[in-house]
Amino acid sequence: MMAIFAVIWGALMLTEQLSIHLLPATVREHTSSPFLISLILFLNPLFGVIAQPLVGIIGDRIWTPIGRRAFFLITGAPIVGICLWFIPEARFLWHIFVLVLIYQFFQDILWGSDHPLLADLFPPKQRLFVSGMLITCGQATGAIFLKFGMTNFEADELYRIVAILQVLLVTGLSFFLNERPPDKAKLPRLTFRGYFRDLFADPTRRRFAFLYFCLSLLMNIAVFGGFLRIFAMESLGASQEEYGDTFAVSAIGPLFLSVPMAWLVERYTSKRMAMLLGIVFLITALSIGWTAQSIDQIFWLAIMWGIGYMLTIVTFKPFFSEYVPKEIIGQVSGALNICWGIGRSIAIVAAGAAVEFLFDNNYRYIFPMSIVMGIASFIIAWSIPDLRYEARKAKAKGGVAASENSQ
Repeated sequence: MMAIFAVIWGALMLTEQLSIHLLPATVREHTSSPFLISLILFLNPLFGVIAQPLVGIIGDRIWTPIGRRAFFLITGAPIVGICLWFIPEARFLWHIFVLVLIYQFFQDILWGSDHPLLADLFPPKQRLFVSGMLITCGQATGAIFLKFGMTNFEADELYRIVAILQVLLVTGLSFFLNERPPDKAKLPRLTFRGYFRDLFADPTRRRFAFLYFCLSLLMNIAVFGGFLRIFAMESLGASQEEYGDTFAVSAIGPLFLSVPMAWLVERYTSKRMAMLLGIVFLITALSIGWTAQSIDQIFWLAIMWGIGYMLTIVTFKPFFSEYVPKEIIGQVSGALNICWGIGRSIAIVAAGAAVEFLFDNNYRYIFPMSIVMGIASFIIAWSIPDLRYEARKAKAKGGVAASENSQ
């Protein structure tokens, strides 16, 4: 089950790689306006705010012959694949807009299922390890996309390859997810006010929500929003092949270290410290980008970014799930995804507007904007306790004390 889930995640990450590293350049072929580019890229987080919460709520409560969350994966992936197949045929900006509109809506539906499935399928002690497997598989597909795909295939071919893989891997493997029907007796009555109260009334969950919002700004202003690719083209003169070959190294750290890191964190340190270290690596990567004068320096940005992303994201979702009852994990994850979606929406539109209207189309300024949000993320992450780690420490100390007393 871990392997099936990891491969599905990897296939979903292929479309994310495409959205981050290929789609911005495709839109750039139809308009040179950073603000217009940002408005089209903004469709992804906009629908994340709408679709993912609905998927979380409905997924907690439905049962179909093909499962709960699997229903959305099986029905959504073919629609994403169809849109990707026809993007190379777009001849006008409005063609791109319509295809991206549909593609991103259903892509966000697919992403509304990943976090709840982690809690549905695996107990708490396995979630950090599984999260490491997901990141490993996701980074492997990312490395293949960047290192092999972007350097050996034209953009049109890549869209169609990813389209086919969505149907084969996401739709095909989702039939084998071993989901169980919801226990409706344990489901609380849901109201609009209660929906947000379940996330924000608890002080620790509220901190996670604000942290996720700031992490979204941190990661999307410069890199995941797609502007890093345009920065490499516009400011550093990098081709698609040079960019793909260089940024592919961001997968090296996560590819080999995600599972060992998850194992070590679960046993020897706190998830809070792992997140803090990850944020420091992300800020370091952004600082390198701020001063970069050639595509070779993006190599070091990619290395630092990959390690920082691994430490932060591998830890965040398993850590957060420990503070949420399993019966409402889909609902609360959906509400949490609103925080990410709002952050990503603000990041993409604000970055595009700032570059065009404040910084004279100079994409370099995306980096200091991101660094500010990195500092805010660090401060919030510092305030979140790791109760399971503290309990393990107390138990270990108690065991040592008992052993000494017996001696």
